[in-house]
Amino acid sequence: MSIMKKIFALLSIVFVLASCSKDMDSTVEMSSNEGAMRFGVAISADAALAENVLVKIYKVEGEEKQLVRRYDSLQDVPEYLSLLKGDYVAKVTVGEKHIASFDEKYYIGEQNFSVEAGVVTPVTVDCKLQSTIVVVKYDATVAEVLSEGYFTTVAVADNYDEQAIATGDVQSLRYEETKEGYYVLPAEQTSLFWHFEGTHPAEGDIMKEAIIENVKPAAKYTITLKYSKDGPGGLLFEATVDESIEEFNDTLIFSPDPTVMGDGFNEKETQLSINSRTYNIASLANINKMTVLLGGAEYDLLAGSVAGVSVVKSDDMNYKVTIAPEFFNVIAGGAQEVVFNITDVDGGKLKKSISYNVQGIMPLSAEDYSLWFGTATFKANVVNASASSVKIAYSTDGTTWTEVAAVAAGSGIYTANSSEFACAKNYTYKLVVDGVEYGKTLALTTAAGAQIPNGDMERWHTASWVLPYGEGDAPFWLTGNEGGNMVGAILTQSSSDVRPGSAGTKSAYLKSQYASMMGIGKFAAGNLFTGTFALSGMDGMVTFGRDFAFTAKPKSLSFWLKNNEGTIDQGSHASGTDIMTIMVIITDGTTYTVNTKDESTFLKVDQLQNTSGVIAYGYITGSHQHPEWTEKTIELTYREDMKNVKPKKLVVSFTPSGYGDYFCGSTNSWMYVDDIVLNY
Repeated sequence: MSIMKKIFALLSIVFVLASCSKDMDSTVEMSSNEGAMRFGVAISADAALAENVLVKIYKVEGEEKQLVRRYDSLQDVPEYLSLLKGDYVAKVTVGEKHIASFDEKYYIGEQNFSVEAGVVTPVTVDCKLQSTIVVVKYDATVAEVLSEGYFTTVAVADNYDEQAIATGDVQSLRYEETKEGYYVLPAEQTSLFWHFEGTHPAEGDIMKEAIIENVKPAAKYTITLKYSKDGPGGLLFEATVDESIEEFNDTLIFSPDPTVMGDGFNEKETQLSINSRTYNIASLANINKMTVLLGGAEYDLLAGSVAGVSVVKSDDMNYKVTIAPEFFNVIAGGAQEVVFNITDVDGGKLKKSISYNVQGIMPLSAEDYSLWFGTATFKANVVNASASSVKIAYSTDGTTWTEVAAVAAGSGIYTANSSEFACAKNYTYKLVVDGVEYGKTLALTTAAGAQIPNGDMERWHTASWVLPYGEGDAPFWLTGNEGGNMVGAILTQSSSDVRPGSAGTKSAYLKSQYASMMGIGKFAAGNLFTGTFALSGMDGMVTFGRDFAFTAKPKSLSFWLKNNEGTIDQGSHASGTDIMTIMVIITDGTTYTVNTKDESTFLKVDQLQNTSGVIAYGYITGSHQHPEWTEKTIELTYREDMKNVKPKKLVVSFTPSGYGDYFCGSTNSWMYVDDIVLNY
């Protein structure tokens, strides 16, 4: 590794108080308005570079800067330095500022800081590369074919002037072998000119030259020279110049704490998870902790192997850490942070975050799927711009996978839709790009479908009449007991008759009867329904429908019942055997008020398919007898014209006397109901 590629700390500037964890030399004296600077120095293996470090510290007062300290080499830098409180700027240069040099690069950096009494403040100075790098690369064919003595001159000029180069009026470097050179161009000069000379034993002298324009600092240009065969079979001398300008993130860190830098890339930029990245980690003292944090999990890089991460130790103060794409198989796609946590035995600490754009599936949010409509939109983050196939796969058993082609939605996001998303399922889902899985396989358990409150008929309480909900509960079920209570209940709880196998101890008992007061009365059908009831004289007003938070689309309604349908002995609307009627309706928020004085308000089950606001419906009606407990299921029919409407209310109604709105039925009709559930 070249010295400029190695990340190291040359200088650390820290304010130190007596309470600091690092002990301060007792000979350092400070007044009450002073702070102390501590310099920590790591000497580079390159002695010349270590000697060519210039540190200047200026006191800043408004627009004025006053030089208060200057150090011309690292050897001159004291371990401690007292400064008056106030504002300062540290300026550091590394290397000599040569216009052209084979020996050293040139760096400049500066950092503002403040000295405050009682505060320990570390200061880091980044010295960034100022030199332009030019590589002359001789192919092996050049030495094989040409006579000795060939060379390439790279001059800081717009043309080749041999005399000016010889006198030193034009700065240049002469390359007689493959080599790297460094240039700091004067402000008025923006071009470099290269000139090659060599001799071929048969063809004689050869010369090639060209200009490199718009030269930038901290950039690399490569000139490659070689011999190759042309079409007729002779020899052709070729010279190519790579002017793509390879930007260098070549920075020397002056820091009191450990450092993390990208090896040949800028770690301050967002990295792509599909690329392996190597980080150079260095400290001024032996590193005793080195971890990396991703997605809430912390991995100890000193303790052992971590999947997708390799660690190469140079010495106790220097490591290379390579993070491969496999490391991100534990995290979802999207913007993520890789956080390095490093400490050394001398108390130095570093916590550094590296932004990553991770290729992988993204978590499903509540807005991404609808269990009512059975749809889901999967999202994935794809950073591979050349991907030819992007698919999202999902499964409910982890074995059988359904793959859906994903389409670009912009900014690297791809989406894929499913129309088979259901409640109470354990879904796993993942991203597949060009046949390869990327990122973490995510999981989601969808919620079970919502159930009807007190569907097991276990909660009751008695006010002036029996109510099918617990005391203090929000009413969901209700009854017309207020009207029937003139002579007795038309609905009550039963503790003596529950369906076999029930987990509960109660059921609902609905009894049709003649209700009277002071000799005046009417027939009242036994009933249980979701809604509200009001009594107006001897007439009733039922409003069917309760708010219900549908979490999914139910397929049917199941319940247990046993019932008796007697011979109609009240009213004249119908004759013969009484009929039971049970119905379930899902609405868009519409409720249905039935006024027993007005037949036009009656809710007729055979017209539900055309009734306003109905999204789905189902019913059972007829003279059906069930002397023993029987489980029944009503399948729901969904209206096609309401398929895109979200539901808001639920209607469920039970009665052993289906002509009750007409005050017609049998006083021998009754029904037990228990364990009412929605099926999904």
